Amino acid sequence: MRVTYSIFTASGPRAVNEDSVDCWRANADTTVACIADGLGGMGGGDIASKLAVTTFRAYLEKTEINESTMTAAALAAHHEIRNQQNSTDKRNRMATTLTAVAISNSGLIGIHCGDTRAALARANGIKRLTTDHSEGQRLFDAGKLTKDELATYQRKHILESALGDKGNPRIDSFKFNIRQNDRIFLTSDGVHNIVLLRELQKLALISPTPAVLVENVHREVEERGPTDNFSIVALYID
Repeated sequence: MRVTYSIFTASGPRAVNEDSVDCWRANADTTVACIADGLGGMGGGDIASKLAVTTFRAYLEKTEINESTMTAAALAAHHEIRNQQNSTDKRNRMATTLTAVAISNSGLIGIHCGDTRAALARANGIKRLTTDHSEGQRLFDAGKLTKDELATYQRKHILESALGDKGNPRIDSFKFNIRQNDRIFLTSDGVHNIVLLRELQKLALISPTPAVLVENVHREVEERGPTDNFSIVALYID
C-alpha cells in the first residue's frame, strides 16, 4: 500500500491563520496526518493549534501508534496548551480543535476533538468519520433540531469540547477499513462550511492526485468567498 498526500492552508480573509496542519510518514507502514483549528476571538488560537500539532507529533514519534497512544497524544497536547495558558494574559483562554488519522496496512485509526473533520471517499460515495462537538450537532442528534433548523441555528458552531478548555476534553477515537483508491480528507470548517461533502467527493473523482485535489478545493473556496481560515489534508491510497 502506498499513501500519497498533500496539504493546503490559508488565512482567507483573516489577518492571522489559526489553522495548523501536518502530515508525515511515521514508518514504512504508517502515515499520520492531523489538522487543528484554533478558537478565534479568544487570543492565542494560532499558538494553541500549533502546540496541538507539534505536541501530538512529538508524542507519537516516541511510541507505537495505536488508538490508545493517539488519544494519549491528544491529551498531552491538551495539557501542554493548559500549561502555556499562564504565560501571558493573551493566551489564558486559548484552545483548539484537533482531528488526526493514522493509515497503515491494518487500516485507518483516528482521534477527534472539536469541529475539524475527517472524511473518506470511495468510488461514488463519501462518509464522514467524525461528529462535531458542537451545540448544534448535539441538538440535532437529540432530535431537537431538524436538518433545516440546524442550517440556520445561530449557535450551531459553538464548541462543547476543545483542547485547552477547562476539565477533560471529549476525545473520540474511530477506525475504518481502507481499500485501494480510497481518498481521505481532513478539513477545517473554513473548507467544509463552503465545499459540502458531496461536492468534495465529486472533486476527488476528477482529481488524479492529492495535490490536484487540494488545488481544486482551494479554487472552489476562493471563488465562493472564504469566510475564515481554511485548510485541508488529502491522502490517497494507491
